[in-house]
Amino acid sequence: MDTPETIAARHRRRRLAALAVGGLGALALGIVAATQPPETWAHLKELAGRGTEWVRGLGAGWFFAAFAVLPAVGFPVSPFAFGAGPLFGPVLGLPTVLALAGASMAASMTISYGLSRHVLRPWVERLLAYLGYRVPVVPADKQRMFVFLVRATPGSPYVFQSFLLGLAGVSFGTYLAISWVVSASSVALMIVFGDALIKGHGRLAVAAAGGVIVLAVLVKLARQRLAARAEAALAAAAGAEGRGGDGA
Repeated sequence: MDTPETIAARHRRRRLAALAVGGLGALALGIVAATQPPETWAHLKELAGRGTEWVRGLGAGWFFAAFAVLPAVGFPVSPFAFGAGPLFGPVLGLPTVLALAGASMAASMTISYGLSRHVLRPWVERLLAYLGYRVPVVPADKQRMFVFLVRATPGSPYVFQSFLLGLAGVSFGTYLAISWVVSASSVALMIVFGDALIKGHGRLAVAAAGGVIVLAVLVKLARQRLAARAEAALAAAAGAEGRGGDGA
């Protein structure tokens, strides 16, 4: 049986391998992009404009319905987050886009929770075990901290976080409230960034990008602090138990 240390090491190796492959792919794409003539970029810009008009023509309802459903079953959130502003900001207004995106995120989290908790539990447990995750049993008084720590874990896919929290038996209210605040904050900044970029508002785009970075740093610091507090509490409990055993 694998120990927690072995599982964590295997997960780190997989994550490093994925980062290496992604870095090499990005480098290759950069080299290819740098060698393209201006005509290629003009053609791509025209195609992008046509694609934008086509998706916009389908209507915001289809887009945000897909935003609610697809990330719940494994599709990345970032294409929706970066695309929502450029696609529908000019026709709906940015506040409406942000509200619809927030509602889509809440619906997506609800679907993931229901699937993992009530429908796909045996298969999800096997998948999480293969990816190096263990399904913990979380006491009621630790659930809020646990949800935040899972959502704030860098590198873990959004859908796996949702499934893990559903399998762990976290109450739905706690799961949705904390998950929505953590995830929707970064999604909102991505939407503002995409909208500002397409409109040529460079300063706002830079500010939104900076906001994403600052939010990621703050979440990481909060996660480290909570993890350290949890370790200290476990150490104190273990010490108290040891002293009680000595006294017996």
